Parts: sequence; structure tokens; C-alpha cells
Amino acid sequence: MKISRRVAPLAILLSVGGLGACASRQPAPEAQAARPASATPASVIQSTEGGFSVALPGPVSEERRSQVTDVGEVTLHTFIAVRPESDTAYYVSYTDFPAAAVSQAKPSDVVSRASLGALEALGATGVSSKPLTLEGFPGWEVEGVSGPRRLRGRFYLVGPRLYQQLLLHPEGKPPQDAEGFFESFRLDPQVAAMLSGAQRS
Repeated sequence: MKISRRVAPLAILLSVGGLGACASRQPAPEAQAARPASATPASVIQSTEGGFSVALPGPVSEERRSQVTDVGEVTLHTFIAVRPESDTAYYVSYTDFPAAAVSQAKPSDVVSRASLGALEALGATGVSSKPLTLEGFPGWEVEGVSGPRRLRGRFYLVGPRLYQQLLLHPEGKPPQDAEGFFESFRLDPQVAAMLSGAQRS
């Protein structure tokens, strides 16, 4: 059974802060909830339910959206921060897939397919792609160009949960906190252990 690579509805990312000029190929599903999660200029967002923390510029919006995939309907939990003045957007999400479906797939294939899905959703051309790890869990990093914008993303598979970190900015003008954003992503050890156990059981 395949894990759909269409797990990055970037229309969410592109519909805020004037970034909608670059159209997604997928219509964004209707939001179930959207609320401010932070309003500080720079802060560490900690998701107890998601089992992670990450540094994001404020304000941050949190949303939940349902999405149909090859393995059934899943819920996409997203955290989005936008800097309209620099046409830059930061996006973090996590999605739980059925453990049985994930156990049938090679973890590196899941994260690489997710990275391809992000590029496809933006109509972007990939310029680099490489495997990576996060605290021993498989990951993938990708960069692409879509018109005047550049996409950089990291994808991690922790048990049946897929985490995504995306940054969209004008070509040649990465924000100063780009590396800080990506390197700040941390997993809650207890949640990571629970997710690993869920996949094995």
C-alpha cells in the first residue's frame, strides 16, 4: 500500500500574506479551525499533541484540515507564520497515517515522496534533494524554484507520523533566520518513543 505524496497542501501556505500569487495545483480543503497560537516577534512554539517544538516568528496560526490520501482520510495539523513585508512564509505540520500502511512502506520512500509532493503542489522545479536524519529518524530535504520563489523543505517520519517543515521566500533572498528555523525543530522524546512503539505493535 502506498502513502500518498500529496500530503502538503501548500495552498494553505500560499493563501496568506500575499503569497497566493503562486497558485497551488491542489485546492486547499476548508479549515476546521484557525486560531492565533502566538503573537511574539520570535518564539518557540511547542505542540504537546504534536510532540515537537520549533522556533517561528509571530504571529503563528494553527489549523486542522482533513485530507484524503491513498490510505484514507487523515488530519493535517499545521502551524503557519508569515512575514508579508518580505514575502516569506514558514510552515510546520504533522500528519498521522495508519500504522499498518506505514509499516508496508520503506521510510525513506515515504519522506522522499512527501518532498516530491511539496514540489508538485507548488509547480516547483527541484534543484537539490538529499536524505537526512533527525534523532535517528529518517528524513529528507529538498529545495525547489517556482517562478520568483524558492521552496526549502524538510520531512521526517517518526513511526506513522510525518512531520513537514517548509520555508517559502523570494529567490536569492532567504530570511536571516532560515537555518535557525530548520535547526530548531525538536521532538518530544516521550512522544517519539510512543510513535515508534505504535508502528511496531
